[in-house]
Amino acid sequence: MRNRFYSDHRIMFHLFLAALLFLATPVWAKDWHELQDLTDVQLSEKISGFKERLEQNPSDFEALKALGIAYHIKARKDAKKYAPKAVKYLTRAYEINKKDYETVCYLGSATTMMAKTTWNPIRKMSYVNKGTGLMDKAVRRDPNNVSIRMTRAGNSKSLPSFLNRGEIAFEDFEYLADLIEKNPESYSLIKKEIYTNLAELYKKAGDQVKVEKFRKLADSQ
Repeated sequence: MRNRFYSDHRIMFHLFLAALLFLATPVWAKDWHELQDLTDVQLSEKISGFKERLEQNPSDFEALKALGIAYHIKARKDAKKYAPKAVKYLTRAYEINKKDYETVCYLGSATTMMAKTTWNPIRKMSYVNKGTGLMDKAVRRDPNNVSIRMTRAGNSKSLPSFLNRGEIAFEDFEYLADLIEKNPESYSLIKKEIYTNLAELYKKAGDQVKVEKFRKLADSQ
C-alpha cells in the first residue's frame, strides 16, 4: 500500500509538471512583440532558453517558432550569420504546423534575407521569390493578423525598389493605420513604428502632405 501511495503521488506530480509546461508554452506565441523589444543580450538569453526547451522535446512547435523568430530578429542586423538559422528553425516549425500562418510569414521573410548570403544573382532572386510568395500566402490566408501584416510590411519596405514591393508595404502599413484609427488603444505598442514607416514611404513617393501627417502622428506617440 505504501509503495502504491508513493507511486500514485509520483504520477500526480509528473502530470502536474506536464500541465505547467503545457500552460507555459503558449506564452511565447502570444506576445512576439516582446522579443522585438529585447536587447541583444536579452535576446541571446531567450535563445538559450528556447534551445534548452528543444533539448527536452525536439518537436516542440512553440520553441521552434520562437527560436526562428528570435534569429529572424538578429538576421536584420547580420543576415549572413542568422538568416540560415532562422530558416532552419522556422522550417522545422512549419513542417509540424503548416496552418500557422505567422510561422509561414516569418519563414518567408527569413528566406528573402537568405539573398544576402550568396553572390549568385539567380540564387538571390530564387530566395526573394520564394520568400515573398510565402509572405503573400500568409496574408491571403490570415489577412487580419497584425503580426503577419507587420512582418510583410517591414520586409517589403526593406527590399530593393526594382522588386516592386513598395506597394505591398504601403498596403500593409495603411491597413494597420486603419486598424489604429478604429481601435487606438489596442495597438498602442506599434503606433509609432507604423506612422514612422508611412512617413518614410510617402517621402519616397514625394507626397509631402502625407509625410507631415504621419510624422506628426509618430511624434505624438
